[in-house]
Amino acid sequence: MISKMLRPMFTAYGGLVGICEHIKLYLYAKNGVKKQEKVLMKLMKDNKTTVYGKKNNFDKVHSIRDYQDIVPLSDYLDYEEYVMRMANGEKGLTTNRLIRRFTESSGSTGRSKLVPLSGFSEWTIMCFSFSAPIGCAVKYFFKEKHRPLPPQRGLLTAEVNYRRLPGGKTASCLSSIPFLNMKPIVRFYTSSPKEVMFPDPDVDMDMHYVKLLFALRDSDISYLGTIFITTLESMFFYLEENWESLCNDIETGTINKNVRIPDDIRVNLEKRLRPRPKRAAKLREEFSKGFDVSPIVPRIWPKCGWMYGMGTGALSHYQQRLRRYIGEDMPVHYCGYAATEALMAVPIEVNSYEYVMLPQNGFYEFMPLDAPEGTRPLTVGELEVGKEYELILTNMSGFYRYRIEDVIKVTGYYHDMPKVTFQYRLNQIANISGEKINQLAFDEIVGNFSDKMGEMFVGYSIYPDRSTSPGHYVLLVEGTKEHTSDEEKLYAEEFEKCLCAGNVSVGPLIKSGALGHCEVKFLKHGTYDEYREMLRKNGANLNQIKPIKVINSEERKEFFFSHAIFG
Repeated sequence: MISKMLRPMFTAYGGLVGICEHIKLYLYAKNGVKKQEKVLMKLMKDNKTTVYGKKNNFDKVHSIRDYQDIVPLSDYLDYEEYVMRMANGEKGLTTNRLIRRFTESSGSTGRSKLVPLSGFSEWTIMCFSFSAPIGCAVKYFFKEKHRPLPPQRGLLTAEVNYRRLPGGKTASCLSSIPFLNMKPIVRFYTSSPKEVMFPDPDVDMDMHYVKLLFALRDSDISYLGTIFITTLESMFFYLEENWESLCNDIETGTINKNVRIPDDIRVNLEKRLRPRPKRAAKLREEFSKGFDVSPIVPRIWPKCGWMYGMGTGALSHYQQRLRRYIGEDMPVHYCGYAATEALMAVPIEVNSYEYVMLPQNGFYEFMPLDAPEGTRPLTVGELEVGKEYELILTNMSGFYRYRIEDVIKVTGYYHDMPKVTFQYRLNQIANISGEKINQLAFDEIVGNFSDKMGEMFVGYSIYPDRSTSPGHYVLLVEGTKEHTSDEEKLYAEEFEKCLCAGNVSVGPLIKSGALGHCEVKFLKHGTYDEYREMLRKNGANLNQIKPIKVINSEERKEFFFSHAIFG
């Protein structure tokens, strides 16, 4: 009852903050070029006494051109030692700003990175990751539905994990920050229990089932929230397969004994369940009609008016599959463009794939992809609409002229600030659900897998299979010994363990249902030699033929899968 009474207050507060941030972004973007220069000059002034600032002559920087001439481009190796010392509590190394938390990457550049997060950046994330989507929903409801946004309580797929560093600060992924800060009030805005939203790292639980059980009981669900839309799409696919069991549990106020869940958590959750036979009957009625008669979400949650989640770039192919469940008319807030190092751009309305760069949350440079060595990067006012650029980031947390290895496309301008879409990572070869794994990372992961299995591989290829729900990775290997079909399952289990160890995002994504379990297929002896010979016959120079590490075309898929020993 208290939760229901306070819900309008939190909705109103979140919406107000979101609208205020949109107004602030509008004012900053009106003078975006000047704002960018002010941000940079303040960073130089505030941090010229740091170890990094002294080393790179911040005191001599008085203009953007000075900055580009004096301060070198950098990558993570330039900061790694400083970051480790900062994690142990040392200050004044790369920034004089207050560092409250650290963010942790998925290992998309070969291994996981630890990145400091200043209090200023954390507040920006809070405002634009939590409040700004609500602000967009408020504007949509007023404009399209001519009424205020109703009190919000939604199905939220997020699972939040963090670890404590030696210096006492926490480390987590960037998207976890808002939820960590709002942990005490989670019950006011989502149906997910705390035990599910903030699970212990070692907990083995069927997350889809428990999240759906608590959400389906509530007929007042008003939004759908997720980090990546892949998770939500796979959750609804799971619902198609398990709705009868869920309805039975809603009717009886229990949790099916076959559902994977620790006993202590089961006891705690069942204490909060009450039999709801009428709700169960209504759900059965709708599910029995099938999922293709009409979208299921409006039928089971008639108050559900919008959703949010990252769904552009490599994730865009999941959007239409999700529309089967949510309908074509439901507005979607696509969250924005962020990396471990910073939140850099956000949409300012629902259903927009264009993100406005945040002029207050960093200084941005843009290198044309075809630029020769030594070219001066461009700034926000010098970009060409429709062109792709490598983004170079100076964030508010101690990274300067940092080669983030992302490629963005400029789609237009919002006053002085560019609107962008994320295209790809420069060295990325696979991304199904936001895990972002590159060739260096896969080389290390497969190398560890090879050592574990005690077998040298002639070659390997990764196929990100997005045809299944959820998508999953298939590793194809040409081994040096004979294999049986029964060994494929064992190899798949061991490869999945190595993949989880090599990329911190993979394990949670598999556990949450955003990624499926891995497959391994053994290739016939001589497969890679045969493929290279085929390329040579087609005119390729053998000296320039690189190992086929990713299967990213139908031609490659057809060739390699046709050479699988066991089909």
